[in-house]
Formats: sequence, structure tokens, C-alpha cells
Amino acid sequence: MLQLYINDTLVDLSDDSPIALTFQINNLAEVKNQQGNTSNQFKIPLTQHNRRILGFPDDVAFCSDAPYKKYPAKLVQDGLEIIPYGLAELNSVDNDTASVTILSGNVDFFDAIDGKLYDMGEIFKPYEHKWDVDSVASSQTKTSGWIYPVIDYGNLPSYPQPINVNYLRPGFFIKTAIDEIVKKTGYRASGSLLNDPLYPKLIAQFSNSAWEHGTIFQNNEADDPYRCVVKTNADQTFNKNNYADRFRFYNTVVDKSNLWQTDNGNHVYRAPATLSVSVVFEFSVELMGDLSKNNEDQHFGIVFRIKKHPNADFLTDITIDLSTDTQPVTWQLYRRVANNVKLSYELELLQGEGVYVEYNVNNSKHGTVVVKQDATLTINTKRQNVLYGHNVQCERIFPDISAKDLLKDTLQRFGIICQTDNAKRTVSFNSFRDIVNNIPVAKNWSDKCLDQGKAISFQLGGYAQENKLKYKEDDAVLPIGFADAVIKVNDATLPASADLFESQFAPTLASPYMNSSVAQIKMTEHDGNEFNIGVAPRILIDQKLPLGGGKTVTFTDGRGNNRIVNDYISTPYFHKVDAPDIEGNYGQASLKFDNLRKRYYPELEKILKQTKKVVRYFLLTPLDILELDLMVPVYIEQDSAYYYINKIDAWRKGQATKVELVKLG
Repeated sequence: MLQLYINDTLVDLSDDSPIALTFQINNLAEVKNQQGNTSNQFKIPLTQHNRRILGFPDDVAFCSDAPYKKYPAKLVQDGLEIIPYGLAELNSVDNDTASVTILSGNVDFFDAIDGKLYDMGEIFKPYEHKWDVDSVASSQTKTSGWIYPVIDYGNLPSYPQPINVNYLRPGFFIKTAIDEIVKKTGYRASGSLLNDPLYPKLIAQFSNSAWEHGTIFQNNEADDPYRCVVKTNADQTFNKNNYADRFRFYNTVVDKSNLWQTDNGNHVYRAPATLSVSVVFEFSVELMGDLSKNNEDQHFGIVFRIKKHPNADFLTDITIDLSTDTQPVTWQLYRRVANNVKLSYELELLQGEGVYVEYNVNNSKHGTVVVKQDATLTINTKRQNVLYGHNVQCERIFPDISAKDLLKDTLQRFGIICQTDNAKRTVSFNSFRDIVNNIPVAKNWSDKCLDQGKAISFQLGGYAQENKLKYKEDDAVLPIGFADAVIKVNDATLPASADLFESQFAPTLASPYMNSSVAQIKMTEHDGNEFNIGVAPRILIDQKLPLGGGKTVTFTDGRGNNRIVNDYISTPYFHKVDAPDIEGNYGQASLKFDNLRKRYYPELEKILKQTKKVVRYFLLTPLDILELDLMVPVYIEQDSAYYYINKIDAWRKGQATKVELVKLG
């Protein structure tokens, strides 16, 4: 008996719309994408019970948002939970039925990692850190999380000159990022990828057009350590005895870093580091004066100016005047009230510079100005761009891609097939080589194979005679395509060429440094300070360069703060002829696709050289489905061959099931 549970509630099923299940993890006809398990689109009756489970999808007036989401689902066959943790999608409804599809396997996992890396501030929060010379120097030996490697962004000085950390940018270890992404889904990672010596050395190196703070940081004023709000605590009256001075704020509302200073009557905000700030002065004012006393060339009013400390540079001002257009109080006495007036300005302050408010009462001997209580000066830092001394949100180190893009790029680089166990909440990252190595433990399906004929084809999907493994192009990295590779298939019936996949990253050249080399990502003009040259995203291999022999490297911020490193510095690379061997008997590492092809794709190349895709029919039991592991080959005595299970198509208990098999070896 087949039972379907949606939202942990048993669903009413009908006999005339059977549920058939398809299982696959990676269709070798399309290796650039991972696949998942799915059912056919089947119908369930819209009984009152089912309507309640689905959120009354047939009722236009009262339908909830449930039909726009995936429902938790479970399929039980003869007491065996063949899909213990699936997802049900409501496709459509008609008068008395609802069309539903069940998804499971990789689908649940990949759905859970949807979203841009840029917006994943929560999972990268533990890695937030301050950008300063201490962080840069101490990160040189890091092997996880963030790191500030020595990169030539266009103005790296020759050794032994100090390296200015203002011209370095962080990278982030890709394994750490994927570990956090997987953990967020509730799954646990396993498989041979985790033991690959190259994997933990990969760094996504900063190469964005702008270095910005994370979205959460930008939108949260409460976390701004340099925000300042000050107010007046009483009305302030100005007349002939005090006509011009700094405006005084005695009530400090917000000032976490003690940047508002009132010593010696200054009443000034002073920046502790380079800051982009917005200044807003908001006030209400009442003017009263005898305009009959004024000469024609005079007026009565108050001017407020925002000025820059310490040189009293004028920034902006506003004037509130009293004129004969104002409602008179008496024949000679006029009064004006201006409420909630705002004066604002945006500027960049260097360390030690500041801003303040100045007032000037014109022709004060003929009138009085009263600035009402709670006049407020607010200084907010513009929290979009990261400045030296700021905290860094590590999600913004990555290029503007999704978490799924990063994972898929990594899987392609290592030739990895992903298999999800929804019941155990594990996701396995294994290679084509692992499948071949599992031949000794292959399942013997010979007695399950039905004598209903077989179909053999000699091509797999969209392959061509030349299948390109490509990096993104960057006009500054020449020659174009130098790091690309080709998997060749000796089949004249195929198209001439096709792209197998393209990486999210571009290759990287090198610059000489300390009798070795470092990665070159030219984003600044020679001797320039601005990162104003756009480049494609970059991926590198971390290398710890031992100094030794009494050598040291000095990191400086150009403000008298220096840190000396005497053990190792991080000098990552994309490809090096003289690259050191990495551990695990790996040998030299390179990110050129031809090197990666030779290391991670020989099994696929062997399959493609003499492709045999066989379609046979099998009688598979619910227990076979429950124990299914698509990383383990099957053996068919009738063919004397081992196969990779490419796809189990539309399985139903007691029915012949079509299975696509790809011959191994």
C-alpha cells in the first residue's frame, strides 16, 4: 500500500492517478548540473480533508499562501519510508482534483542554499573583523575563514619595502564558505572532496568593483560605532549680547565612541578615522523684532552654518529671516516661527577632522531669536563602503554570485557528484573516481533485470568532439583562454565543439616578489590609490611562503603603525611552474583546467571515448529503492558489465521500470 503524507497528515489518494518516482543525482549527459529525485505529476481528489491539508487552494476568496510554498511530504510503500523527507509542489487545481509533484534528494538541499552570497550576512557574522594592520599581519598563517594575502593589485612595492595594508584586500577560504552554507541547510557534508588536499587551499580573492559593507550592517544604525546624536536641553535665546558663536549642544543622546567634544567650548564632532558622514541639523526657531528700526539695506534673522574643523571651512548654511511679509504682532513688532527646519551636508572626514554648527544673528539689537529645546545634530557614517579601520562583513569579499553558483563551481572544478540522503541529513560530495572505485562493492541486479529487450546508444546528451572547460574572460589577462582545457571525444558524428561548463572565476597572472611570485589582480593604476579598474572574479591557491634567513616583511598603514612578520606570508597563486608540492602526495597544484582535467576527469574521459548508454527494464522492490545508493555501480551478468545508474525512470511497485545505465570501463 502506498501512502502519501503532506504536512505530516495522511492524504486521500485515488486509484486512477498512480505515483511514479524518478531517481538520479547527476546525468552524465549534462555534468554541469546536479539533478534530483522527482515524481510524475499526479492528481489527488479535492476531498474536504485534502483541501484542508493544501490550504483550500480551490477557494479563490479564502486561499492561504500555502499553494505558493513547498509542502513537507513523505511517501511510504508497504511500511517503508522510501521518501522520508520530500517536498510536495502544488501545480494546479481543477473542479475536483489537485495536481501534485513530489521532489526529494538533491532538490531539497539545493533549494535550501538558494540566495546571493552578498545577502548571507548571518552565516558570515562569526568572521566579521576589523580591517587594520594587526588583522592583515596576523592573518598570514590562517588556513580558514578570512585572510589578507600579499597580492599585487597594481602598486605592490618591491621587497623589502613595507607593504601598505590600505592597498591589500581580503580573501576567503572557499571550503570555510561551503562548510557554513551546508551547515545552514541542516545537512552534514561528507565524501572524498573533504579529503582533497587542494580543496582547503582555495581562496575566493576580493576583486569587486567596490568594497561594500554587508546589507545588515548598512541598514542597522544601532551598530554604527561612530554615530552621534546631540541635542539642546533648553530653549536658547540670542540677542544683542550674543550674536555669533558655535551652537552648543549639552545633551548627548548617542555617542558610543565619545566623538562629541565640548572642551574649551568647542562643541565639535571629531572623526577617529577616515569616515564618510552625513550631517543633519534639525531645529525650530522663533524670531521677534522691530522691523521699523531697520534700515532698508538691513534685515533681521539668523544664519546657521555647518563648518569643518579645524580650519573652519564653510560647508553649507541656511538663513531664517524676519520680514514685513511676516504676520505682525503689533504695528511695529513682527514675529515668525519656523518649525522642523533641516540643514544637511555629506562629506568625508579624515582622522582628526570634524564638523560643528555655527550661528550668526543679523541686526540682533532690534530683535530676539529663540531656538527651541531639542534642536538636534545627527552625524551618521555612510556605511556603504568599507574604510580602513572599519569592520569587514566577509560575505562582501565574494563576487556577486549565489551560494549555489559557488558550490556548483567548486563541484565542477573537482569533478564532483552530489548525493543527498534526506533521512540522515547528509550530503555526499564524491568524484567519478569514487564510483569506479566502488566496483568491488557493486550491487548485482542481474536477477532483477527483465527480458524485455535493451536499447544501446553511443552518445551521451550534448557532448561534442571538443568539450571546453572554460574560465571567465578578463581583457587584462592574456592570452585569452590560456587556462582553458578541452575534453576530446573521438566521434565524428558529434558537433565540432561545445562548452562543457564555464567557471564563475577568471584566471590570474603573477608578479615577481621576493625571488618568487604573487598573484597579480591589477585594479589600481601604477602608483595610484584608487581601486578603479574593473576585473572578473578571481580564485587562487594559498601558499605559505617561509621567510627564513633572517628575512622579515613589514606591514604598515602609513600612519606610523607597523607590524613585522618573520615566519610566513601568504603568497597565493593561480598557476606556478615552480609551485611547491602540497601535502597528501598531491604534487604540484594548479588551477589551469588542463591540470584539473588530468587529475579529476580521466574516468569521465574514458567513459566518453567509447560511450555505451544502455536502457534496460528492471523489477525493483521498495527495499531496493530504500537502499538505493547511486554512487555504487550495478553489475549485470547478462552484459558482463558494470554500470553507473544514470536514471531510474518512473518507478512503481510491481511494475517494470526503465533504467538508464552508463557502462564503466
